[in-house]
Amino acid sequence: MTAPDLVRRIALDTLQRNPTPAEVSAARTQSPVEVARSSCATLEATQVWLDDELLYFLLIDNFRPTTEAIRTLPQRLLGKSADIRSATAEILLSSGFSLRNPGNDTFVTVVLEQCLGLEVQDRRNEPVLAAGKRVYDGYETRFLGGKGKTQADVVKLALADRRFAAHLLDRHHRRLFAAPLPKDEAASVDIVHAQPGAFFDVLVQWLGSERYADPARARRPLSHHQFARSLYHDLLGRAPTYDELRMVRNALLSMADPAPLRAVLVKIVLDSGRAKLPAVPARQEGEAFVRTCFTTFLRREPTADEIRVFTDDLWSEQTPSAVPLVRTLLGAADYLEY
Repeated sequence: MTAPDLVRRIALDTLQRNPTPAEVSAARTQSPVEVARSSCATLEATQVWLDDELLYFLLIDNFRPTTEAIRTLPQRLLGKSADIRSATAEILLSSGFSLRNPGNDTFVTVVLEQCLGLEVQDRRNEPVLAAGKRVYDGYETRFLGGKGKTQADVVKLALADRRFAAHLLDRHHRRLFAAPLPKDEAASVDIVHAQPGAFFDVLVQWLGSERYADPARARRPLSHHQFARSLYHDLLGRAPTYDELRMVRNALLSMADPAPLRAVLVKIVLDSGRAKLPAVPARQEGEAFVRTCFTTFLRREPTADEIRVFTDDLWSEQTPSAVPLVRTLLGAADYLEY
């Protein structure tokens, strides 16, 4: 059995949204590893991975690739006709990436820094940068253990380097555990380097580990994407479109403190008349209703004091409405952190 708070954490880290009540219910008979495996083995998870990678490389808005090859990457990753290495290559060789990073210096610098974790300002890496620029410009040159003479060769040789797997896993380890990849994960790096298709298997192992489930772990705030996706799923019963997600993300990024704007966004959705809220029952069923709202939106049981306070508040109005209760829950730390 996997506790609802752990199911929520896994969903937010793999799907960037809160789990549905059905997903929480299904997890009652599953181990954390099984929950993680089920979550990662979905088209939604591979789509989220692609969106995250495009954001990581700043391929957003006008720079976001729209080709068929990029559009179908999630399906091909799920069907294993593509893996993390080949998928990253398609991203780096897209027209959006070239437009975002024009010229040999910028292109090679971004590939070395964001794919291999190299600091090109470090004088020890200057020869690597210089060799990569020559390859980009069409001169056959030895680069990262191989030879190349095209822009595609820069990408191919960089992604074939073991440091690609190491940096990729380090990024995700920091995301999941807020710590650098430990030295005892060298075997995981070797596995992903040799078999790029094993990347999600490594994530599943991490997500199903006791270290990940540790209740003493520091809680993290929801990212803008996690907040937006959870808000749409929880209140509208659907994922946001890319344009909706972009609108929310850009609005939140424009604020030094996004908390007030998040509260406004919650209010807008609740007041839109499209929110799918549980119907308010008769007064005698008030405790069960409050409990349902807590388990639906916070994925936890309310305390006795919370049941009493929210029940009294709900029926203090002549026409009880779920809106004030849900608005309060979606502004609580339990919802905005995980």
